[in-house]
Amino acid sequence: MTAPPDRPRIVKRKLAIRPQFYQTDMMGVIHNSEFFRWFEEGRLHFFADILSFEDAMREGIALPVVRNVCDYLKPVRYGDNLVLTTEHEVRAEYGGRLSFRHSLANEDTKVEAAVGETVVTLVDMKTGRLIRELPDRVRDRYLALK
Repeated sequence: MTAPPDRPRIVKRKLAIRPQFYQTDMMGVIHNSEFFRWFEEGRLHFFADILSFEDAMREGIALPVVRNVCDYLKPVRYGDNLVLTTEHEVRAEYGGRLSFRHSLANEDTKVEAAVGETVVTLVDMKTGRLIRELPDRVRDRYLALK
């Protein structure tokens, strides 16, 4: 049984992450900036089902990040097998912002390496103004997320 469209519900996406050697820093651990790239990959997993990059460009919609936070819990090294879980609470009302929570864990040990949050908004690329209501087609796809 699914929640009615007016009740918030949590939707998750999982993504395998394989750190590369070039992502390491001088201490042999993955550089802190890479975590934000991985968070972006998780977030884009959602948007593939809502608003493709091509559709966003055609419709003149930008998705700027307005908040990006990462708490580093354990070092990540080249060769670690990681899984990124990105969660989003789907709500009937847009409210001007979409928030995504991230958890990066070692797939083998199940130890959480980092947690974070990314918040985006939708902006009209022509005017630079906040889009206060999702376009109907985008809203329908958003509410249909599973």
